[in-house]
Amino acid sequence: MKTLNKVKTSIWINALSAIIIGILFLINPQESFQMITIIAGIIITATGILDFIYYFNGWLDIYFMKNTLLSGFLKCLLGIFVLTHIPLMTTFFSYIFSLYIIVSALFEAYTFIKSMISYSLTFDYVVVTILIFTGLAMFFLAPSTVISSSFVIGILFLINGISNLFIAFRLTRIIKQYRTYIQ
Repeated sequence: MKTLNKVKTSIWINALSAIIIGILFLINPQESFQMITIIAGIIITATGILDFIYYFNGWLDIYFMKNTLLSGFLKCLLGIFVLTHIPLMTTFFSYIFSLYIIVSALFEAYTFIKSMISYSLTFDYVVVTILIFTGLAMFFLAPSTVISSSFVIGILFLINGISNLFIAFRLTRIIKQYRTYIQ
């Protein structure tokens, strides 16, 4: 019973935090995205500092210590760069995201052409073509795609939070039924 209550609490916290984050992304997309960039910079810098600590304290086995000094140095440099160039990094994310869409769409097109046995071939090509043009539009309109990406992220967080709320409600009802069954 304790495990079920812990799972239920975890799902409730996950659902409510996802809904709050989704609302924040929908209300204030640019600043929310910049906050994610700041958090990413802090995490990268912190992992670099931890690599330094691991290297100089010898907490890791000698086999694993080969690259910790170099990776710690590079992570600290990258984290500091991210923290000092936040608007640039949000635009950079937009470019990387659009390139990811283009490359994944081209890979899908390659697998469709290679197999040639798909029964929904025309639909797949239409979807791939739309994805390629979307990626190209996002690439050439990169600063404005940060806001649209934030809207999409906010909507996805809201969907995830609402679906977790349904799971939490069902789990609460199941726990109540289980308690009455045991008594």
